[in-house]
Amino acid sequence: MEDTVHLLIAFAIMELIACLMPGPAVATVTGFGLSGSLRGMAGAIIGINAGNAIWYMMVGTGLVALVERAPVVLAVLGWAGIAYLFWLGVQTWRKRAHLETGRAGRQTGLLRGVPTGLAVQLANPKALLFFMVFVPPFLMLSRPIVPQIIALGAIGITFEVLVLTGYGLLAYRLGGLALSPAAERRMARVSGGIFMALAAGMAIARLKP
Repeated sequence: MEDTVHLLIAFAIMELIACLMPGPAVATVTGFGLSGSLRGMAGAIIGINAGNAIWYMMVGTGLVALVERAPVVLAVLGWAGIAYLFWLGVQTWRKRAHLETGRAGRQTGLLRGVPTGLAVQLANPKALLFFMVFVPPFLMLSRPIVPQIIALGAIGITFEVLVLTGYGLLAYRLGGLALSPAAERRMARVSGGIFMALAAGMAIARLKP
């Protein structure tokens, strides 16, 4: 029991550090926050952590290793997520209606944020690396795996939700400072640029040998 507690504490520390480091998940939530969409931001956080839940389940069932050996599945999943993220960036960049209607006009729906967050987390090669390399060492094979996965997942998802919410609300406040049409336009382009740059970065990471 004591060993399990020590492992959970060590995992919690590692997970918190990993969550605080800016990456695709933070960039996605920040993009929605800057655009003034709390619903989109909440949806992205839900989607990202739904992706995390899937990864944790795959670790617990051993499917992560199987997926890692199936490059076609990874390629289709990854490129679909990248394409969707880039498309969202273009739409955000080009969106102009909110310049006349204020922040209320910038509200991206929850249902757009959820698939965006899910696509980002499932297409992110760093997520695969994290769950393949860093999670398994915290599992004790001499004990039932499912309760351990549930405990690790609860810790990881809790930290992820809290940290992403903090980043998102900070970005939302910064976005609220942009009140003039010119500033609104720049903020929309910054948000769209974040999504497109994120998609490009993930694409480059996948193309590297």
